[in-house]
Amino acid sequence: MKEVIIIEDDKHLARLMQERINDIEDLQCLNIYSNPIGFLNNPKEADVFLLDILMPEMDGLMAIEKILTLYPNSYIIMNTIMDDSETIFKALQLGASGYIDKQSFEMNFNDVFLSVKDGGAYMTPKIARLVISFFNHNRMIAEKLSDREKEIVNGILDGLSYKMIADKHDLALDTVRMHIKRVYRKLSINSKSELFYLMRNRL
Repeated sequence: MKEVIIIEDDKHLARLMQERINDIEDLQCLNIYSNPIGFLNNPKEADVFLLDILMPEMDGLMAIEKILTLYPNSYIIMNTIMDDSETIFKALQLGASGYIDKQSFEMNFNDVFLSVKDGGAYMTPKIARLVISFFNHNRMIAEKLSDREKEIVNGILDGLSYKMIADKHDLALDTVRMHIKRVYRKLSINSKSELFYLMRNRL
């Protein structure tokens, strides 16, 4: 029997999810928490955590690492209205095993937990499309840049100055500046902040 814990501030939705989980063979949900602080103050082990993001006191993203530190073998599935690619990838990078947008939760509920029971992870079709789109976007960016330009961009993302990048790759400082101008032109950007936003996933 796999134990599921729900951390969700919408009490009505949490009870509905609990009922649905307890209707699935080999799954049970005995504990619901309205925010991560309540859980962390009285933690209980579970095979699966169903975790919202927008909650009072502590958001779900901050809670991922804390839960996995306590229970590293647990699965965390995000269940949230947040469906922008930046939030999705931050959750996955922090250790979430799956991601569901609440709007389609009811439609995909059984698939979510059947996947978890088999040791897999689940994303609703909408989220999966965003993930694929993100990777395709980064692939297209990578194809625009030369190998040298990628090295210089990664140096900037690592926080190196232009001079440090020049020294690292045995280049003249003016050559580094020239490459940066080309990168900006190819990517249609004008600043480091735009470069950092665009290159959230490394080349």
